Amino acid sequence: MLIDFSTNNFLSFYSTQHLSMQAGKFRNNSTRLKRQGRNKLLKFMSIYGANGSGKSNMVSAIGFFQAIVVNSFSSGSCPLYCRVDESYREEPSSFEIKLLINGKVFVYGFKAILFKSVFTEEWLYEELNNQTRKYVFSRNVDNSKFILGDYISSRNLIDRLKIYGEDIKADNSVLFLKLMNQNKSSLYNTNSKLNVFRDVFLWIKTRLDVNSPENPITNYSVLNDAEGIEKITKKLSEFATGIIKFDIIPVSEDKISANLPNDMIKEIQQRLLDQKNQHPELPKNFKPTVLIRMSDGSSMYIIELNEKGEFEFKTMSFRHKNSDTFFSLADESDGTIRLLDIIEVLLTNESEKVYVIDEINRKFHPLLTRKFVEEFLKLAETRDVQLIVTTHESQLMDLNLLRRDEICFVNKNEDGYSNIYSLDDYDVRFDKKIVNEYLKGKYGAIPVWND
Repeated sequence: MLIDFSTNNFLSFYSTQHLSMQAGKFRNNSTRLKRQGRNKLLKFMSIYGANGSGKSNMVSAIGFFQAIVVNSFSSGSCPLYCRVDESYREEPSSFEIKLLINGKVFVYGFKAILFKSVFTEEWLYEELNNQTRKYVFSRNVDNSKFILGDYISSRNLIDRLKIYGEDIKADNSVLFLKLMNQNKSSLYNTNSKLNVFRDVFLWIKTRLDVNSPENPITNYSVLNDAEGIEKITKKLSEFATGIIKFDIIPVSEDKISANLPNDMIKEIQQRLLDQKNQHPELPKNFKPTVLIRMSDGSSMYIIELNEKGEFEFKTMSFRHKNSDTFFSLADESDGTIRLLDIIEVLLTNESEKVYVIDEINRKFHPLLTRKFVEEFLKLAETRDVQLIVTTHESQLMDLNLLRRDEICFVNKNEDGYSNIYSLDDYDVRFDKKIVNEYLKGKYGAIPVWND
């Protein structure tokens, strides 16, 4: 699970800013905390702030960190440094994540000069209960230094790691964590401390789900069986959308061809065939699948390769209360489509997942936003899943619903620098109507008019 994420010199953040999921000392709603040793972790965080304050920049920082770890820099400059002062382009930007994995706390991070798209430092260590650090490795590219810590003690493994480290000690284009996850699966066949490289990398790659307002979270896996369809139908009904039946129905290839270029369809079909042919170890009933969402959000199609090697084409269908007519996704309201975009958060069985949603209240009625969060908080009592959202929705700013440490703010000062801080930093009574105080400006992070 996520314990902390920090960054500096990125977009409107110059000094180091922390998004912390460590719980405070308060006891209310403690049943939805994750407890592991000395760690008490929140499963929900709401981030408030005025338009342009930097809320979305924190989401971008998390997404950027994930993309760089998984894919490295693309060619060319990456001008995402804090541009309040152009001299900052020559300074390194820092990204660090603290994770709870298999009962242990690991910290991984790197520094990079974004303007030049080069790495300058990288580190990975275990944080012990007494807060001492047990390093796996650290490297300083500028000084061509690669140092193994005392986390791994096997002489055999140390010798191999030193060879890998020696190869890239002066290479500013690659992260050692990524290198250790390229064509090295044989290293992780045994249960050894070397697995930390794989575990941290896969957590960053697969457990973080970072989403902009326009991108859907929900994927085909939620719709892949009768149980999933039944769950979605139930949720759509509970959220007062008027929908009483949701289904995935077959459509003709001609129907899809009317909306998608034939070349794209052929390319997708070839990709599905390659996926099936290149992975003979997959179960025979495995069906390679691609979900296609139209850019305007009006339609969604599914192309699937069945067990017989035939392509199947499908789409969504809805039936409303007091109507026998079936409707397509294009017929539904923006709010219903948005709910389908993020409904996976309430349905997935995956554990250790961290969903980050920018503008969760987008296209939602205020009460629908509140109900969505209420539903998640109920699930958080039994599931180790975290949800981090940015929002303007005052309906959530209620201490009967959220803990004080589940509300934080991003404020941009007059010089253009953003800072993130928690409501927990203020002395607020549990029964306080904090939304009134917030809108009056007590906690900052609201628009300030020139007049």
